Amino acid sequence: MSMIKTTLAEQAYRELRSRIVSGRLAGGQRLLPNELAADLGISPTPVKEACLRLEADGLLVNSARRGMVVRSLNQDDVDELYAARVLIEKGAVEAAFDAGRIDGALHARLSESLANHRRHASGTSLDDLALALSHDRTFHSTLVGAARIPMISDMHARIIGQTHTVFVSIPGDYSRSVKEHQDILDAVAAGSKEQIVAALLLHLERSRQNTLREVKVLAQATEPSLL
Repeated sequence: MSMIKTTLAEQAYRELRSRIVSGRLAGGQRLLPNELAADLGISPTPVKEACLRLEADGLLVNSARRGMVVRSLNQDDVDELYAARVLIEKGAVEAAFDAGRIDGALHARLSESLANHRRHASGTSLDDLALALSHDRTFHSTLVGAARIPMISDMHARIIGQTHTVFVSIPGDYSRSVKEHQDILDAVAAGSKEQIVAALLLHLERSRQNTLREVKVLAQATEPSLL
């Protein structure tokens, strides 16, 4: 029985996480376990377990008044997330390079991810955006995964998932992101650690600045009028 419960909780976790990072469950939205359970066709218990995991991932917050709510990120949150990404991704790339794992096989996996990302980045639907962001996460997680440090990869997955919950609520130029990923891929092909790190840091800084700008605009647009 416990194995079945664990499987259902894992399935609920993956489905709800997918809905949050794709924007189908938006920031500030309240989650009611009984309604979600009915929607997923399971009992409330595994849904509650999934929500606790999502809270640990930083995707949900437990409000005393409203219960579980999809987390909305502010400018300070975005700054902190990008600072963490810089430390993790830069360190992972350097460790992978020093271990000889920035190689042709890694280049092939990154190329495949980038091709998929490019295919959906110019789309205008929420589904296109969700797919583009999924391939964006794959690109970065592949880089981090090359260090072969599971604890770091797990931490990175939680952080980049939080970052992408912002992207689904703001306009963005995802063709720019594709170009910057191509620059990283070209640096991998060149075999230069310095070029890879420089291209990666430039990409993360541009993404941070763009995200902060859009989050500020969104916050101003949703502020209650004093008139």
